[in-house]
Amino acid sequence: MSSPRLAPPLLGLAYVLAIAGLLAGCFAAPRLVEGLPADVAWLVFPVEGWAAVERGEPEGIAACLTDDCPNKLMVSVLTLRGEAAEEARAVLSDPTRLGAYLATRDREDENEDRRPIATRVETRAIAEGGLSGFVVTLSGDGGRSRTAYGATLARPAGRELRLALVVGDDEAAVEAAVRQVAAEAL
Repeated sequence: MSSPRLAPPLLGLAYVLAIAGLLAGCFAAPRLVEGLPADVAWLVFPVEGWAAVERGEPEGIAACLTDDCPNKLMVSVLTLRGEAAEEARAVLSDPTRLGAYLATRDREDENEDRRPIATRVETRAIAEGGLSGFVVTLSGDGGRSRTAYGATLARPAGRELRLALVVGDDEAAVEAAVRQVAAEAL
């Protein structure tokens, strides 16, 4: 029996984070994102020195993608600033904006192979200890592809917004992880 493949959104994110992590690895030693269990084989990405000062910066990024992981998860804690923080606040206040954005992106996609694949997006609000956020379910290809789940919880900090983000292949695991990481890291 072959092991399940990562859903395309997870796989793409995994590649981007892996390349960025390798490039950044020359400059800093990585540390585990607060709130993650240390007894799991987390791939931790060094983020010190990564800075998109106008938009924000990551505080920690980790992934558990091997067969030894109980759930496939990508976890990030970041701080957004300025326009990026305002955009995120708008989505947090109305997560259906994410679905509208993805539907527009699908319609305007110039790639003939992707255009017929509509991304189905479902969102629901969540809250935890004064933090607000949402859970999102992403699926496409008429149910023939795997479903990906994401969750975020955020804490406003003046003009900045601190976020815990989790993406994975199991909705309950994603939501539990975002709640745990947000409780300890935010």
